[in-house]
Amino acid sequence: MKRVLIAARGEIAARVARAARELGWIPITIYTDDDRFSPHVKAGLVSVRVSSYTDIDSIIDAALRTDADIVHPGYGFLSENPDFATKVLESGMGWAGPSPKAMKLLGDKWSAKHLAVKAGVRTLPWCEVKSSEEALRCAEKLGGRVIIKASNAGGGRGLRVAESPEEAARLYSIVAREASVGFGGKAIVYLEKLIDHPRHIEVQILGDNYGHIVHLFERECSVQRRKQKIIEEAPSPYAEKHKDVRQVVLESALRLAEEAEYSNAGTIEFIVNPRTGEAFFIEANTRLQVEHGVTELVTGIDIVKRQLLIADDKRLDINQEDVRLHGWAIEARVYAEDPWNNFIASTGVLKRVRLPESLWVRVDHAVEEGMRINERYDTMIAKIIAYGWTRSEALERLHKALTETVLSGVETNLDLLRVIVEEEWFQRGEYNTLTLEENLERLLEKVDERRRMASLMAQKLYSNGARRFMVKTVGNGAGLLGRVAVNSHGWPWPPTTWRGQQLA
Repeated sequence: MKRVLIAARGEIAARVARAARELGWIPITIYTDDDRFSPHVKAGLVSVRVSSYTDIDSIIDAALRTDADIVHPGYGFLSENPDFATKVLESGMGWAGPSPKAMKLLGDKWSAKHLAVKAGVRTLPWCEVKSSEEALRCAEKLGGRVIIKASNAGGGRGLRVAESPEEAARLYSIVAREASVGFGGKAIVYLEKLIDHPRHIEVQILGDNYGHIVHLFERECSVQRRKQKIIEEAPSPYAEKHKDVRQVVLESALRLAEEAEYSNAGTIEFIVNPRTGEAFFIEANTRLQVEHGVTELVTGIDIVKRQLLIADDKRLDINQEDVRLHGWAIEARVYAEDPWNNFIASTGVLKRVRLPESLWVRVDHAVEEGMRINERYDTMIAKIIAYGWTRSEALERLHKALTETVLSGVETNLDLLRVIVEEEWFQRGEYNTLTLEENLERLLEKVDERRRMASLMAQKLYSNGARRFMVKTVGNGAGLLGRVAVNSHGWPWPPTTWRGQQLA
């Protein structure tokens, strides 16, 4: 019986623990002092305190003290740190991720671009720059709009879009400084030609330690805010309509993975020009992705279990011809954040939590009522994933699941997600990485109007003496509106505050 130490927190720690238990293995979770009562801790048969989720020595010590056979890094924190992977392997444990060599080759955006060229995978035109003056000349050479990136950037940080060569020169120092402060170490900064209104399509790959690599088809992640994904689906609506593009990205992903001698799970990401159908490799994620669940649902392949088995040096038990698409899955990420204030983190205590339950809906989470959202970490509350035999069926189930979700005590993006999935452009699958940004003001106005209507309806119910609608107040629901609406379904669905003001 293997022991798996999960070097992560939150919903991914619970997800990995579930996969370990299904294999008959023992999951071990970790926690910090300020995270002792987080729900993910209880997912482990054993749980160990560490000084932080990024302290390599503390986590290695926890793994050794619990006789762990394998370390799974989850995502975030140390999941793409080759030094951590190396120390795990040197300590005699298995590593549920790619080799340190592959992580170095593909984890760094700059080396990944060079590897892609070697593998014959198309990349966007680019040039490395070391000063504002070089950034100016490079932008003039590339022409049009450019994006300034740092090689170690990620999560929407360490990159900026420049509309002109002069702006590129000005933004160079900002990107270099941001990458250095946010990620540590000196970063290579480069400029890339910007594709206007692109689609963001990524390919899930899986390989064992014996050179056998397969793809698990593609996902689309084009609905983004602040250059970060909030809705993902598999397969890609664009690739489903343009099978030639699908073939290009799948073949390119496999070539690049083979060139890197890749093992375990990873993602190869592409930007697609929807007007020309050209696909360009942009980066690789040498870890499990947040959105892996949609791929699992449409392929029937448990990626996390395969990660653990590969870490135990087992051969991959599937061939490429075994991998087929079955139906459609769409994921919405629910965050504790304020869409009216540039999506900054919203902190506080979750006073009411009700998540959807359905045969066709999967909810990955590690939250509970009374839990405080910790601003030190990522504020994702849950991933709500709906499955259907067709996209329209999956979309209908996702919409219903979102209306059945109740979260109060903190501001969230839940109302915004409900509005997005109703939009005609999303219903048709005709969107790009800028669609949400360009429509955000109108979408938030729609949310405001619905919340305002909900407030009026709740107050009207009370003023009409409809006391039969009253329920016992929960948490901070002392206001009349909280008592009326707390057990509602769908719209109207107001939180305890509206635009920062108490509703009642």
